Amino acid sequence: MEEKQPLITIKELTRWYPDSKTPLFNKLNFELCKGDFTVIVGRSGVGKSTIVKFLIGQIKPAKRAVYYKMDDMAHFSDSEVQKYRKKIWIVFQDDKLIKSLSVKDNIVYPLRLENMDDTTIQSKYRNISTKLHIENLNRLDCRAISGWEKQKVAIARAMINDPEFIIADEPTGNLDWEYTQEIGDLLVEANNMWNTILLITHDIHLLNYIKTKVKVKVFKMWN
Repeated sequence: MEEKQPLITIKELTRWYPDSKTPLFNKLNFELCKGDFTVIVGRSGVGKSTIVKFLIGQIKPAKRAVYYKMDDMAHFSDSEVQKYRKKIWIVFQDDKLIKSLSVKDNIVYPLRLENMDDTTIQSKYRNISTKLHIENLNRLDCRAISGWEKQKVAIARAMINDPEFIIADEPTGNLDWEYTQEIGDLLVEANNMWNTILLITHDIHLLNYIKTKVKVKVFKMWN
């Protein structure tokens, strides 16, 4: 079997609390490979969100610590970071939808940013809305839908432009268990469609639920 090339590699990464001698995490090693469903799990305060900031280029790493396809991200210029960010997408706990736009316009927003032609946009939208069963939300204003429906829209938006990987950062933090399971199912479906998924969560129940659906790589962060 051909060995997967990592999309992201973290080597011996240490991050310190501000004005403290105690590290947030120390000599952390991590790898995300294409096609994986990887879960970083740990309680609040262990540095999960800080890892996300490194992965999206919000925090500049030390040399030889964080790599994208084996390119050292410490050497990325601002323009290279922006180019890299276009290859990934993140689903946040608070969805980050543009409330003044319709559901459809939110989902196709990444395609508009790429100046894609309308025919391709409509085709991609029909495809993703059918696969995720959200056709009924098509013309609704984002202010008129529920919290879990907003997360469905956020996942559809993340998937529509075929990013190299999707980061889901505590996407079920504000949801009841019934809707948490539905979001878990959508992430599994996204992975089954060859999307690489990195889920960040403190919810062990969600992790255990997803593990019944798909093969998962688990990275535990405790302190």
